[in-house]
Amino acid sequence: MNNEQNIYKIKIIISLKKLLERGKNLQKEVRDNKVVYSYHGVASSALLRKATINDTLNGITSPKATTLISIVEAMEFTMTDFGKVFDSISEEEILAYQT
Repeated sequence: MNNEQNIYKIKIIISLKKLLERGKNLQKEVRDNKVVYSYHGVASSALLRKATINDTLNGITSPKATTLISIVEAMEFTMTDFGKVFDSISEEEILAYQT
């Protein structure tokens, strides 16, 4: 994997983790929210294996586009939400993730 691909992979991981954390914070505010913001909850909502979510969020594998979309939508976010988070990731965050 070349450096540019590695940076994209890291940005995807960081973006998904930020959305997951944002979802956990929203869940505390919304009582009737049925989405569970955990690896298991996302896997269940996305109809994916928990191992797939785990491997994606821990950088073991890079998700296919369909898997990425399924994960984002399972967390009840849009790809626009994902894109905004992805675009906002700084070089410092990438470097911090790499260490």
